[in-house]
Amino acid sequence: MTETTTERPPVLNTRAVVGLSACAAIALVGIFLIPTLQEPSGGLNVRFWTMAALELIAMGGVVYFVLNLHEEPNER
Repeated sequence: MTETTTERPPVLNTRAVVGLSACAAIALVGIFLIPTLQEPSGGLNVRFWTMAALELIAMGGVVYFVLNLHEEPNER
């Protein structure tokens, strides 16, 4: 006879799914803001670093939320 364990699968963390979606939306907004770099107002350096920071924050959020996507079920 084979022994079977009755382990419950990990539970999907809905807060992580919402956070992942929000970070993806922020990253997409940053991509579509790239054409604003061609406008003459403001310095190119400031706009570049602002967009780079926006994309970096979005990337960090994606990494964090992907690592926390599943949580162990509570033992009752």
